[in-house]
Amino acid sequence: MPTPILHFAPANGFPGGSYRSLLEPLKTHFPVVTLDRLGHHPSYPVNNNWQNLTHEFLAHLDQQVPGKHLIGVGHSLGGVVTYLAALEQPERFEQLILLDPPLMTGLDSLGLKLAKRLGFIDKVTPAGITRGRRSHWPDQASALAYFQGKKLFQNFHPQALADYVDAGTEADPKGGIKLRFEPKVEVAIFRNLADHLTGSHKKLNLPVTVIRGSETDLITPARAKKLEKMGFNCQQLPGGHMFPLENPEATRKLLLQLIQQPATA
Repeated sequence: MPTPILHFAPANGFPGGSYRSLLEPLKTHFPVVTLDRLGHHPSYPVNNNWQNLTHEFLAHLDQQVPGKHLIGVGHSLGGVVTYLAALEQPERFEQLILLDPPLMTGLDSLGLKLAKRLGFIDKVTPAGITRGRRSHWPDQASALAYFQGKKLFQNFHPQALADYVDAGTEADPKGGIKLRFEPKVEVAIFRNLADHLTGSHKKLNLPVTVIRGSETDLITPARAKKLEKMGFNCQQLPGGHMFPLENPEATRKLLLQLIQQPATA
């Protein structure tokens, strides 16, 4: 059997290079292909339930890793879009490992539908706090100091934070540097969170592992139990929703363990 390729998809707002400290050492074990970002290609504008993002993801696979034998790994947004892609083309994947993904089903899904319809989706997702976020700095040192003071980044591994600043910014033609992941795209992605996943697991005959952070407010213990009842293997690592960038070494060790001994579908 051909050596499997690990394909990694990042979280909303975090270009793939942000995960260098997690992924680079894995390349000694098997090929690793990292998706840079979703939602920025004009052919795939963000729409409801991340349908266009899924099509963009599949087009990326066609170009970068055609064929089968993929280990699909994704964080947050990247985990759900990997899952959606596997629903459409399960033959590509050997297994899925999803890192704190917003896999909302049942009442959670109904709540999302209601929030979208009644216009308060910004209050139940990070869209509200993302609007108007700072996106420009004089240089990388200034950006690094700025993010070090933000709650979301407080527990990041120092190398992961440096990688985020390096991969997540680019030169601004007007001077200084700016975010590569456009805040307006990030907001649109949050506002269109997938709400159609109830019962979707019945269509997927693949080993699926969900890893949650011990302090996350997304995949709560109650949601983890629900996912286990759906047949997913649920694991836990120290940290919050951003645990892959807070504890890259522990995350990498668990990934290797799961890949070598995949859960049964």
